[in-house]
Amino acid sequence: MTSQTMGSYGFITDYVHLTFLLGLIVSYLYFRRRQISVGGSLAVGYLAAALYMPLNVLVTLLVSMFGYLLIRFVILKIFLPRPRQIFAIGLAVGVVCGGLWLAVSEALPGAQDRGLALVGVIVPGMLCNSLIKQGVVHTLVPLGWMVPVTAVAGLGLTLLTSTVLPLSLADTFTSSDVEPLPLLFLVSALSVLFAVLVQEGTVRSWKLRTGGYVTAGMIIAALTQLSYIAILAVATLGVLAVYVPFSRRVPLFGKDRFILLCSLSFVFVTACEIIAAQVWGVRFGGPQNVVFCVLPAIISNDLVQYGVKRTSAGMGLSLAGCAAVTVPVMAWV
Repeated sequence: MTSQTMGSYGFITDYVHLTFLLGLIVSYLYFRRRQISVGGSLAVGYLAAALYMPLNVLVTLLVSMFGYLLIRFVILKIFLPRPRQIFAIGLAVGVVCGGLWLAVSEALPGAQDRGLALVGVIVPGMLCNSLIKQGVVHTLVPLGWMVPVTAVAGLGLTLLTSTVLPLSLADTFTSSDVEPLPLLFLVSALSVLFAVLVQEGTVRSWKLRTGGYVTAGMIIAALTQLSYIAILAVATLGVLAVYVPFSRRVPLFGKDRFILLCSLSFVFVTACEIIAAQVWGVRFGGPQNVVFCVLPAIISNDLVQYGVKRTSAGMGLSLAGCAAVTVPVMAWV
């Protein structure tokens, strides 16, 4: 374990992971107290972890508001979509606007690192969904204090563990040379769109699931770094091996289940990455690695809720769609 200087790649990596975890806890505790979900379980953690890129956070919120206004004052005036359709529309708006923001930001001087851009693809849709369900005040007011409080707590914890003690693990298994994965935004955006089509466009009675909206895209992007796929598989099996026996004794549902799955997922992914780094010398991306830390939890959640057949079938369709578009592009690039 080594110490990190504030602002270094290792420090930012530690900050993103610790703050994201704190965001999960803050969101969960707020939901338990008020029964209000602000952008699902992930939005607060993402926004707080991304505050070292404040412009990206601001644009994420603006995209969410744009999606809300579009649905509230245009789409809902034309027809009355189901709740999941509203969520799907919000995700689609987020993907389109995210692509436009990526193109614009690349043209700006000193374009910022977008290590969390993958999670940012779905966060506007999740926030938009909360705005529609709960209203602007009940969404933005708690978001306005939870994000900075989480960020300050995350910064303090990072300073303590990365510079004072020191307990930083960033240099053990991460490297800036690995980041980002190829065509990161393209594959994540396609993954969201195909997941929406599979989950909402197939026969409703099938109830197909895709193991998360971005999972298929991340698997396709990781074809150039197979260690990611191996760790994703091992960590998912590890999460299920612990959670399934536990759930038979203590049944959990909704956010209670998801917070436990996320905790297990972070532990298993981090342990696997440390082992891979120590034994085989493999290195992983830093800030973007937080996405892989939560993916096994999302896959496991679908497997637990909908079963192996529905989840594997949905993931297979989503993977096939993403691969059909991105693999030729990746080969050409």
